Amino acid sequence: MKRLLLCAALIAWSGMASAVVYKWVDAQGKVQYGDRPPDGVRAEVVEMPGSHAARTATEPSSTATAQTPKAAPGPPTTEDNEARKAVDADVAQSKEKECADAQDRYKKLIEGRRLYKAGTDGERQYLTSEEIDAERLNAKHEVDSICNSPT
Repeated sequence: MKRLLLCAALIAWSGMASAVVYKWVDAQGKVQYGDRPPDGVRAEVVEMPGSHAARTATEPSSTATAQTPKAAPGPPTTEDNEARKAVDADVAQSKEKECADAQDRYKKLIEGRRLYKAGTDGERQYLTSEEIDAERLNAKHEVDSICNSPT
């Protein structure tokens, strides 16, 4: 139930901010939403009512729209306030985990000496100095954007 409320709140808030929201299915078959889909994943743009986002997707002809029923306007109830607090806590916890993961990745890239990526057959493909520097720079930007962005 908490996940459903979190998802609904995030989708509603994303639409209010006129941000682009992507929808994709992860390796476990669960539907995920976010502002940046992972590389190599077929993602669809979710358009929110009232947004002016362009209908684009990460792959051609894979656009879709999500229609959310509009709630009746009225004063917020205590249940709404409690649900909002629970959603805010879940979002803050998720952001802390993302920040910790980004910091861990950056630390591994800084401390690692011979960095590699797994090839198609599972063999190690060692990165050149330039590729390592680029990965470190990307990881640092990721840490800065995730950990230092306002909640």
